[in-house]
Formats: sequence, C-alpha cells, structure tokens
Amino acid sequence: MPSMSESERIALAARLHVALRRKHGRVTDTEWMATNAEYAAEIVRMTRAHAADTKDEELYQLAMRLEQAMEPLARAVSW
Repeated sequence: MPSMSESERIALAARLHVALRRKHGRVTDTEWMATNAEYAAEIVRMTRAHAADTKDEELYQLAMRLEQAMEPLARAVSW
C-alpha cells in the first residue's frame, strides 16, 4: 500500500473519530491522531479492544487502516 498523504490520514482519522464518537462516546483529536504515531497507536489499541468487545467490524477495519497509514511515521520515530 503506498504511503498516505497527511490530508488522507486526517480524512481517515476523521472517519474513525466520528465512528468512535457515535458508537463509543469517545472524543479524539483527529489532527493529532493523523500526525502523532504514539497517539495513533493508542487509539488503534483502544479501538480494537472496543471492536472486539462489541464485535464491531467497521471499527476494527478503521483501526487496521489507521495502523497501516501510520506505519511509515511510526518507523521514522522508532529510530
């Protein structure tokens, strides 16, 4: 999968934000989620846990997409 632009990551983060707000009552910071690998990783972890508890495939898929989109940023931070 080619690297996403920042605006594409923000759009994905916004979709996840709306889904989390609607289904979980959780408020997130969309821009921070799209630019900070550590924050995004925590949102992915929390979303996966909620998706597993509620068997919510949409949330699970959005979390997976965010994790993949943030991978290049996470690699840059880890070294």
